[in-house]
Amino acid sequence: MQILLNKLIYGHYIVTALKPGDELKTREKDYLAAGTVNWLSQLSFEPPMIGVAIGLKAELNETIDYSEHFTVHLLKEGQEDWIEKFSGNSQIAEGKINGVPFIKKDHALILEGTLGYFTCKVERSINNGDHTLHIGTVISTNVVAGNSQPICSKETGPTYTLADIAG
Repeated sequence: MQILLNKLIYGHYIVTALKPGDELKTREKDYLAAGTVNWLSQLSFEPPMIGVAIGLKAELNETIDYSEHFTVHLLKEGQEDWIEKFSGNSQIAEGKINGVPFIKKDHALILEGTLGYFTCKVERSINNGDHTLHIGTVISTNVVAGNSQPICSKETGPTYTLADIAG
């Protein structure tokens, strides 16, 4: 079965989430998280909706739950190393997450240098096996490098890591 499942073609994306500390009652620091995903799909044209599967035990999953928003960054050719860079827990230091500069905008954590990104407001979350399916309405988009090509698993091969499942 796994041989056939590995033949499915996916994009490679970085999903980020931010819950500002000033919206929390028990802490002042922001919740920030980012992770590599490839189980993502458009679910609706109107309204535009996206479904993304996040490892149940991932800090990204918890941060999406807190923030009720997520941002999907499309990776472009030349960013293949980001797949591994964002496959574990997020390391935040000096305005960078996992070594990549970011900005905070509204409820979004925006990575610099990607092909583009869209931010979603979570409408529904469903636990399925070892992942949570977050369904969100697209509330903003930005194309940064419109002439670039996205990277996908057809070129890179299956690179799914079980790190987020193991906790």
